[in-house]
Amino acid sequence: MDKRTDPAEIIARVGGVTPYSDRERAFGAFGNWVYLASRAGWQVVEADRFVADTDRGEIGAVDVEGVRYVIRLGPRVRRLLYDVVDGHMEKRDVLAVAAWAEPVVTKESAPGWYSAEAD
Repeated sequence: MDKRTDPAEIIARVGGVTPYSDRERAFGAFGNWVYLASRAGWQVVEADRFVADTDRGEIGAVDVEGVRYVIRLGPRVRRLLYDVVDGHMEKRDVLAVAAWAEPVVTKESAPGWYSAEAD
């Protein structure tokens, strides 16, 4: 059994509570995810000819040992935020920015996967 963390379970905590708005910071988040996946033991290659849809939170795509993953960026991880409200320090949970991978599922990548549309 493979002991490596599955690429879909790798989450790169890359920022605070406001999403990245510029390309350079998104590129850094993409690189951070690739680094974590490589450190986990995966062979990761940036996907050719992928056009990211930034409205959907996409920042790139990779091929991990034969499976394509889209890398997304957005609020994903919980973080404790300390804030002053009416002169008193309060804390609350908020979602912070992270990069994560979602597999691109096709009939070829998921044998046995059933789709009602195929009938």
